[in-house]
Amino acid sequence: MALVASGCVSTNAYVENGHDKADFRELKPRTPPTPVKVTAEFRVNGEPRPEVNQAVFNEIVRVLQRTQVLQPVSGNPGASLHVIVDDTVDLDAARHNGLVNGLTEGMTGSTTKDEYHFTYTMQTAGVEKPQTGLYRHAMITVSGRAVPPSYGQPHSLDEAFSIIVKQSVLEFLSDLQSMGDEPVMILPETSDEK
Repeated sequence: MALVASGCVSTNAYVENGHDKADFRELKPRTPPTPVKVTAEFRVNGEPRPEVNQAVFNEIVRVLQRTQVLQPVSGNPGASLHVIVDDTVDLDAARHNGLVNGLTEGMTGSTTKDEYHFTYTMQTAGVEKPQTGLYRHAMITVSGRAVPPSYGQPHSLDEAFSIIVKQSVLEFLSDLQSMGDEPVMILPETSDEK
């Protein structure tokens, strides 16, 4: 019943501020781009969701092709990039919010925050230690009459997720280029950790 009723409820997604530090223009394209085999894995609260892997892979590949830094290829080109995206969200609260929104036809409204943890692991043949980058991002979903964040523009869920993936890929590539070819663990700068 909630799913049927919620069809009338407006839902907008907002991309959390502060994750657009890297830009396509800042990256140094390579001629030719470095060929790399890309794999992607999507999880929710640590649990694999293989039905989403292809969508995540497609977003990553789309961004990489625009950068001209890494060129996704099939086979074994000697370098691989494995990306894990873990969506940490309170599923019980999200279900409850969806039920309430559906039953009240959006009159109450709700806000849900999905925290995305990205792990990028770049392994090059002949190099013992991979280059690993850890990044965080978030999507705030506003349904019904809930008050939206004071920043950003509303997007569809798919558009917001595409922006989040793009920003994390660009940040990883920017860090990768600034570190050179040394195997490193790249940790994100966070101002909200206590």
